[in-house]
Amino acid sequence: MKSVMFSFFLVVSYVLPAQVVINEYSASNLNNFRDQFLKTEDWIELYNPDDAPVDISGWHLSDKESKPAKWEIPNGTIISANGYLIFYCSGRDGFINGEYHTNFKLTQTKGSDLVLLSNQDEKVLGMHELKLTLAEHSNSRASDGEDNWTICTMPSFGTSNNSTPQIKGYTETPTINLEAGFYEDSQMVSLTNNEPNSILRYTTDGTHPNNSSPEYTAPIAVTSTQVIKALAFSNDP
Repeated sequence: MKSVMFSFFLVVSYVLPAQVVINEYSASNLNNFRDQFLKTEDWIELYNPDDAPVDISGWHLSDKESKPAKWEIPNGTIISANGYLIFYCSGRDGFINGEYHTNFKLTQTKGSDLVLLSNQDEKVLGMHELKLTLAEHSNSRASDGEDNWTICTMPSFGTSNNSTPQIKGYTETPTINLEAGFYEDSQMVSLTNNEPNSILRYTTDGTHPNNSSPEYTAPIAVTSTQVIKALAFSNDP
């Protein structure tokens, strides 16, 4: 009698759900997107790219890499299919009248804060540097859920990033050769443009330079009290 040997393999096929991601965030919300307390708080937007709702109860948001579980997302928090959810970084700590408020605020001037998302086990799912942005701008994915990040000049706040006005970054700050202060005699102020492929423009009345401001071509003679501001305008659209 011959013995027959055989192997049996069981193959299980499954599809992992798409990962909820940090889609946009801002620490320079000065006049827009007020919460129910009429405050213009910092905010983080999460996006669910899956075609089904995702329960993120017990997940965490944080502004510190060393504390991935700094704030726990309340029970019953669900992001709808292909949906967005806003979290105010107000320090109020809780789910208050339909709004999510973390126990921390964001500070983009320190250079040490970031935005971090982790799951129930404190596994980091996404972490992004809190890059300095101008007022009313945000850091956002160029398109919802994709890896490429930009600066959004008109934040979408709870809606799609797709087709929003975006830029790659800011021009470098020009250098002024003279320190601000009091001088007895007239002075010559020289400006240095530190941004390649750009035009340096300036004002002497304290207003913010724009595309129609004078182009800097030679040192500026200062014979009375003035406020000089300079800005580089890139030729890269």
